[in-house]
Parts: sequence; structure tokens; C-alpha cells
Amino acid sequence: MSESLDEKDFAIIDELKKNARLSEKKIAKRTGIPMTTVHNRIKKLMELGIIEAYTIRLNHKKLGTPLTAYVLLKTLPGVDQKEMLIQISKMPSIYEVAMVTGEFDILFKVKIKTMEELNKIVVQTLRKQKTVGETRTMISYETIEVP
Repeated sequence: MSESLDEKDFAIIDELKKNARLSEKKIAKRTGIPMTTVHNRIKKLMELGIIEAYTIRLNHKKLGTPLTAYVLLKTLPGVDQKEMLIQISKMPSIYEVAMVTGEFDILFKVKIKTMEELNKIVVQTLRKQKTVGETRTMISYETIEVP
């Protein structure tokens, strides 16, 4: 599908990634693409399902969840990994979940207030499930969100 996209489409996408609230007029000014073209291209990108939603980027320090952790999880043999992926995605404080290759099956990103909150998610909740074999947690020293 990306074969039907051109430089103008990618320029518009890049501006929207930086700030999804930009007006079509501002996008046109920043990209040098006529406003009518910007409007039509955004409409096309939405119809094609390339733009699925407009969203926000949160300042987690100001929100009170300054800690970021990445958790690798290994399921036990025979466990439906897709179902586990969905289950984890519905937990509070989880921001991204992926089924991955390698020694572990699932990787998820969590934004938390305290280590106690992380303990509640990993040790007191996930490790107690009969479907979980092993977890490995990595705390992030610093995170830079990339648009």
C-alpha cells in the first residue's frame, strides 16, 4: 500500500506525527504543499486506513508516572499468546504490548509512579498466573519519545 504514497504524503504524515492538531493551513505552509492538496491527501490517508486516529503524547513526569519499565514475559507451552497479549494490553499502566521472537514471547512497556506499582503488575499479578513461565524486567533510566 505504501507504493501509492509519494513524497507529499510522507511530508504530511511527518508533520502530523509531530503535532496532530496542526491545521491544514499550517501543514501546507510547513510543507510547501497547497492547502487543498493537503486536505485531499489527509482524506485519502484516512480512507486508506493509513491514518487510523489522532492522539496525544503525554508528559509522564507531570502526570505522575515518571518511571518506564519494559517487561519480557515467557508463556508456558500451549498458552494462547495472542490471548495473553490482549489480556496484558487491558491492564492499567500498560502502554504497548508486542509478541516477539526469541527467548521470550511478549514484551510490554509500562509507565508507573513507583516500584511498588511495578511489583503489583509483574510479581503480584502476572507471575501468579498459571500461564506465565518467566519474566524479565528492565527499568529505563531515561526515555525519549519519538514522534
